[in-house]
This record gives sequence, C-alpha cells and structure tokens, in this order.
Amino acid sequence: MLNPSAWFPNMHLSESSNEAYSSGMTSGLVQRSTSSEYTGNRLQLERVSFRRQRSSSSSHVSKSEKRTSRSSKVQSVHGDISKEIWLGNNPLTVSSDLDPDKVKDNPSCHCTACCHCHGNGQGKGCSHHQVVCEILSNSSSENAPSSFLYENDLNLPSPTFISSWGYFSKSKKSHYKYRRSDYSSDSDDDVPLKGSKINADTVITAQRSHLPITKLINSANSVKMREKSDENSKEVPQIPFMAPNEGMKPLDFKDRMKTIVEWFTEFSDEQKNIFIKEILNGCDLPQLHLLSVKMEANLHNGCPPNCQDIITWLPSNIATKIMSYLDPVSLCRASQVCKVWYQLANDKTYWRRFCCQPKWRLSKAAEHKQVISHMTPEGSIQWKKVFAERFRLRNNWLSGRCTVRTFEGHSQGISCVQFDDTRIVSGSSDKTIKVWNIRTNAQWSVQTLVGHSGTVRCLHLEGNRLVSGSTDKTIKVWDLSTQESWSSIACKVTMTGHLDTVRCLQVDDTKVISGSYDKTLKVWDILTGHCKRTLRGHQAAVLCVHFNDTKIVSGSCDKTIKVWNYEGECVMTLTGHQDAVTCLQFDSTRIISGSLDCNLKFWDIHSGECISTIDWKASEGHTGVVRCLQADSWRLVSAADDKTIKVWNLETGKRLITLRNHTDGVTCLQFNDFIIVSGSYDKTVKLWDFSCC
Repeated sequence: MLNPSAWFPNMHLSESSNEAYSSGMTSGLVQRSTSSEYTGNRLQLERVSFRRQRSSSSSHVSKSEKRTSRSSKVQSVHGDISKEIWLGNNPLTVSSDLDPDKVKDNPSCHCTACCHCHGNGQGKGCSHHQVVCEILSNSSSENAPSSFLYENDLNLPSPTFISSWGYFSKSKKSHYKYRRSDYSSDSDDDVPLKGSKINADTVITAQRSHLPITKLINSANSVKMREKSDENSKEVPQIPFMAPNEGMKPLDFKDRMKTIVEWFTEFSDEQKNIFIKEILNGCDLPQLHLLSVKMEANLHNGCPPNCQDIITWLPSNIATKIMSYLDPVSLCRASQVCKVWYQLANDKTYWRRFCCQPKWRLSKAAEHKQVISHMTPEGSIQWKKVFAERFRLRNNWLSGRCTVRTFEGHSQGISCVQFDDTRIVSGSSDKTIKVWNIRTNAQWSVQTLVGHSGTVRCLHLEGNRLVSGSTDKTIKVWDLSTQESWSSIACKVTMTGHLDTVRCLQVDDTKVISGSYDKTLKVWDILTGHCKRTLRGHQAAVLCVHFNDTKIVSGSCDKTIKVWNYEGECVMTLTGHQDAVTCLQFDSTRIISGSLDCNLKFWDIHSGECISTIDWKASEGHTGVVRCLQADSWRLVSAADDKTIKVWNLETGKRLITLRNHTDGVTCLQFNDFIIVSGSYDKTVKLWDFSCC
C-alpha cells in the first residue's frame, strides 16, 4: 500500500487518518505529485471513465438511478477518509461524514468533476472532494498533488507515458479528449500505451528526446513510493518522470506570435540574422528537429547544381591536391560519386605513386612483367590496373585465399624444390629429379633426371642451369635447355670433394657454395667444377648455408650459426638454439634461422645478438621441427614437420596465415610474389597460387 507522505513532502497526516487513508486507497486511487493543473485533467478522465462504464453496463437505467450509482461509485473509490492535510501554510480538513445531505450543502467545492459527478450545480459538491477541490482552486501551489496512478478498475495510462506534444483540454461540449497541442509541430504524436502500468521493480529513467518538450521532475528531492500488502512490504525504487512544459495560454500566444511576425517582416536582413541567432540559442532539441525537417527542402533554393560539392567547384589543381591525400580505398570510393570525381580519381599519378610505395612493391622481375602486361598499344601504362592487381594479391596473402594444385609422380618423399616462371623442379629420396610444367600437372609434361646414386638433398635453379647435391657426396650441374623437337637436358659437370652427404648449396653466376655432413663448407667454380676453398669450424654436420657478396652464413648440428668472410675466416658465432639449426636466411640487418627446437629466431647481423624468438606457445609458432624458411621484404614463410606452412609479418613477427593441405611433414618450400611451391614426406609437390582469387 502506498504511503501518502511519500507523495506529499509537505503533507502531515494525523495518526487517526492513516487507517482511514489505507482503507480508501484499496479502491484504486493513489495520489502522485506533478502539477495541479494535471490533477484536474486526470479527474476529468476519471469522470469520463465512469460515464463509459455506466453507458456500457446499464443504458436503460433512469437518471435518478444513475445519480445514485455515481454517488456510490465515488464513495467506494474514496472510502472513509478523515485526515488533516497541510499545503504550505494552509491546513485542509476532510470530514469523514458520509451523510448524503451534507454532500449537497457544501458550497465550498470548486471541482467541476465532483459537481458533475453528483449532478449538482456549479459551486456544490461532496465534502469528500473538498481537499482536491481546494488544491484545484489554488493551482499556483507548488506542493499540490497533481496526478493519480489508477489501479484496479481504472486502467488509464500513467502520466509518465503521456507525450508532451499534446495536452488535456476541455471542449465546448464538456467532453475531454487528448489532442494535438496548439503549439505542436507537424510531427506525429507519441501514442500513449493503453493499459500500461509501471513496474515497481523497475526504475524508469527520464531520457531526453528530440520530439517531446519536457523537463525532469523529482531530481534533487526524489519521491519514494512504498507499497504495503497484508503479507509483506516492499521498497519501491525512485521513479523520475517527465512533466509537460505548460507555456502560456493559446490566445495570448497567438497574439504575441502575430506581433513578433509583424516585427520580423520589418527587420533588415542583418537584423533578421541576429534575431534568428538569438532564437536558435533558446531552442531545444524538439525545435531544432522541426527546423531541420522544415528547412531541408529549402536550404539550397537558388543554388547552382552540386553547390555542396566543393571538389567540383575548385580549380582542378587544387582538387587534385586534395584528392592526393586519400588512401587507395577512399580514392576508389570517391570515384563513384560523380563523373567529375571519377575523372579526378583516375589520374594515373595517384596510382603510380601508390605502386611505388614499399608496401605495394614486387620483385624487380615481377614488376617488369606486370607493367608490360598492362601497357596500352600507345605505350602508356594503366597504373590503376597495375595497383588493383597488387592490392588484390596482397589481400589474398593476408587472408590466405589461394588455389592449390598437386603434382604427383615421385615414389618417395620430397626433399627439395625449386621453380621459375614455367617449371617446377623437385628432388626426392627416390634418387630422381623431376621437372614439372607449372601450367599443368599432366603426366606427359614431366621430365625425369637420373644420375645421382643417392637421395637428392638439395637443388638450386638459375635460368636453365640446375645444380643438385646428394647423399652420394657429389654435386651435379644440369642444363635444362629444351627445343621443340628434342631435349638437350644433360649433366654438364659433376663436383666431387665432400666426404659425406651434400646437405645444402647455393649458386650464383660464378660459384657454388655447399655444406656437408663432413662439417665443412666448400666454394666451387661453377664452370670448371674445381674446389676453390674449404671452410672449417663447425663441430657437426652443416645443414644450411646462405651467402651474399661479402659474407657467408652457415648453420650446423652443433646448434650454432657462423658468419664467414671469403678468406675462409669465421668472424662471428651465434648461439641460442637448443638444437640443430636446419635453415637460415639473412639480409643487410638480420639473420633468420629455424631449428629442430621448433623455434624461429631473429638475430642482429652486426652484433650477433638474438632480437626475438617465434615459438609455438607465445607466437602460435610451429609445433614440429622447422625444416625450411624463406623471407622477402615484408613476409616470412616457414614450413615444419607439423604439416603446416605459416606466413609471418617480417617486421612484427605476427602470424598472418597458416596453410594446411599436406598430409605429412613439409620438408621444403620456395615462394615468390604470386605462389608458394612446397614438397612433403607425402610424396607430393603442391603449388599455392594467390593470384587466381
């Protein structure tokens, strides 16, 4: 049951009136505090609700019977109430006498709802409405109760749900209805929810809207409701609600509005602007919303076409300068705006500049081939198409979109692969080398090179020259030149000198450098096949080697990496791996190595310090032995016995994608800007093509 003192902060009830109040509230009338004018309107709604109930249930009853029914209804609603109410400094006393004769003799009632409800004339009413009538008479009182929460029989909407765009008003026929305010805009009114009730367990938060004109009541001194039942009592949370902005009377408003409009027409343009600025400063969200709706169609009357398009109206050199600050994606979107923007966005200088950025560069050979393919008959290069191809290619790499082709033919596991634009060369434990046509995997397109007496462990393809190393301790140089009618593929040179398996090698135009299980590295003349120098220093088998013009770097089963000069001196030894170093590569600043410990490490080539490590636990690295790796300007690709190929960001070490298609450990790989070629213990060679998606 609701406590009256919770709704009337300044109202004091005598102890004798609490019981009477509780019995009266059970019939469904609970008072809440808003404005006094709002209370009168809700009383009028109560009267309308009573009329509707009478008309639907007993339309044949006489007027006297209806009057008696109405009197009993009011009596049942209010019950026996005897209390003393303080509104400000004015005490109001309500009598508990229910004598009908006293009801007609009370001349102090000013509530038209009470008078009409009892069929009395103006100025007469029941004594039980005296408190409410006094409150309505004194509409300026701030503490007057002004709204009611109807329960039980009166299923009227709560004032919380009544939109402030409309207000309750009395028509000439004494019929009360909810209609659009005289001050409202053309926006649709919010329809109150019929029969909705406030859940006492839920706090309704007052929220500012762009439609209603409202103000929040009950902010500092919050109103608390307490509902009591026969069995238990429950605290009711605070419910802040919105009250309408009353404004002034409609007639006064129309007169003043007419005067303001007359004044406004006499203002100069500058004065009108000043006036509008002042008006806008006083506008709230509903007014700004109405202004935006009304002015939308008139904002650009008299303006030339595309008056809002600054790019179209600017000089071409300035527009071009502005567009040059856009990134490729934004520039493509801008080209879809209109023809002028399309012409500006297609300027080849933008796209040529994008193609020259390091992020979008390809290898020199790939760039040359691509530019030739996008050259017009007039000799100009379609830079936008060139960049579009590179953009799509990079996105395919980053997302792992590719097509996979499988080449089968070896009878045992693949140990090494190499490829160029037209062919793939693979070496296997079956002692053969196979040459595959990269455009097809048909059986008749395969050529087989036989010559080694052991497993082919390493290959290097340079043009038509192929160099291979084997467990038979030899290095062979093959000429892969072919003609339309015959093939001249043959072994041109065989190099002997290692005492054990030739595990790794690298070739340039003049020399071959190889590493062997005999713990040495050898430098060979590629034309004559003579050994020029032997490098000794490793304490176990040499598994990998890489060189440039100034230095040679090798990795060994002794868990170390050594840096050599061409005089055969070891200038630096790097330690850090927990097992044999199986693969490595270096550039001008760093060395990247893979090991049997399943980790990838980055080393500073000048100081020999380990910069970072990629492992399976912290960096989603490989879970098997790392067998091979290769890096270019922005990515690192590695393969391992865990049957996966992983692509990494070279600068951050972040894993980009993981490729899975092999059914056994991946032993070797090579890649360029467009494809990856890999070999596995599963006896297959796979081509991962990122340019076809």
